[in-house]
Amino acid sequence: MRRRLVIVSFAITSMVALAFVVPLMLLTRQLAEDRAVSSAEQQAETVAQLLSTSPGITPEAAFAGLGFDEVSLILPDGSVVGEEVPDDEDLTGPLLGAAGNQSVDGGVAVYVPVANSSGEIIVVRNFVEDEALNENVGRSWLILGSLAAALVGAGVLVANWLGRSMVRPVEDLSRAAAQLGEGKLDTRVAAGGPPEVAAVAAEFNHLAGRVTELLQQERETAADLSHRLRTPLTAARLDAESLPAGEAKERVLDDLAELERTIDHVIAEARRPTRTPDSATDVAAITASRARFWGALAEEQGRATTVDVATGPVLCRVDESDLTAAIDAIVGNVFSHTADGVAYSVGLASTDGLARITVEDAGPGFADTDAAQRGVSGAGSTGLGLDIARRIAEQAGGALEIGGSSDGGAQVVLTIPLAAAP
Repeated sequence: MRRRLVIVSFAITSMVALAFVVPLMLLTRQLAEDRAVSSAEQQAETVAQLLSTSPGITPEAAFAGLGFDEVSLILPDGSVVGEEVPDDEDLTGPLLGAAGNQSVDGGVAVYVPVANSSGEIIVVRNFVEDEALNENVGRSWLILGSLAAALVGAGVLVANWLGRSMVRPVEDLSRAAAQLGEGKLDTRVAAGGPPEVAAVAAEFNHLAGRVTELLQQERETAADLSHRLRTPLTAARLDAESLPAGEAKERVLDDLAELERTIDHVIAEARRPTRTPDSATDVAAITASRARFWGALAEEQGRATTVDVATGPVLCRVDESDLTAAIDAIVGNVFSHTADGVAYSVGLASTDGLARITVEDAGPGFADTDAAQRGVSGAGSTGLGLDIARRIAEQAGGALEIGGSSDGGAQVVLTIPLAAAP
């Protein structure tokens, strides 16, 4: 928009400048020619006046000492005194007593006839060169051109300033929209600029506020639904307490405790406005911890488990609880969609500035490569598990890729950028 305003202003001011400057240039040249011819006529009339008022003066003495280098006297017998006159110059009119001027080679000739004491016509001829006709015309044109350029430049500067004043609110609105799209829900924009843009800014602020309200309502709804699980969970714990003592009872109680912790976490996360981690998380430690957690169930189901986690801290900007949920969702898929005894592996490598968590199994693999999308699953499930992992990875600036393993089963790779060194 700003560029278009500048271009339009340049075009309009240029046309206006040309409309005024071109006629002024032509007028300036015409005035210069008229001034030069008028000066030549005055010189010729001065000589003619001397000849008419001084009967005894000779033609040679008529303009001697006047400094009129271009003046000539054409006598009645055709002889010329002073500057030479070309032979092909038409002198018919002047010799008959007609005053005037005509264009000749190299300039303009001015004729002033005067009668001598004998009544014969003597023609006073003055010559104006082309250089004299155009004297100072170039400088005048330069001044006019400079004024025109200054006018165009001023118009462009004013248009640029006006364009900036109109475009700046739109740019602010665009940046605010981008920030809102990145999840910065507290983003607002100052209403300014033209009335139309100010109205859009006000509606944008209203929209951002409404989005924040709706998200808060969703969080409260999720927290409320999660809280309602506490009642059946309490009943399940009471039933578990009534079981005979033994390993099975302890395992059920541990599972219920883990479920209770998960519900508490869901409620806390639902009510948390943002998910931006304040510090880096050790991905290696969490991956190893979740591998050990699932290892107990794998041992019970007779699954061969391979864990290959990079040693040392692998730091990434991701929330610890979110990363735990993502790994649990991926590994949990192995247990949900493969038979008991199917082997799987969990690995972590740090390469090319990325932490890569890879989970593979020897099961049937994915029937649909879109399984990481919410609500899409080829096994009758909701498809939420991998979608949760994908969303967490993308929030941390990473990605989730699915494919086939070397054993013909499924492979899920979660990548997260490494945290910058402090």
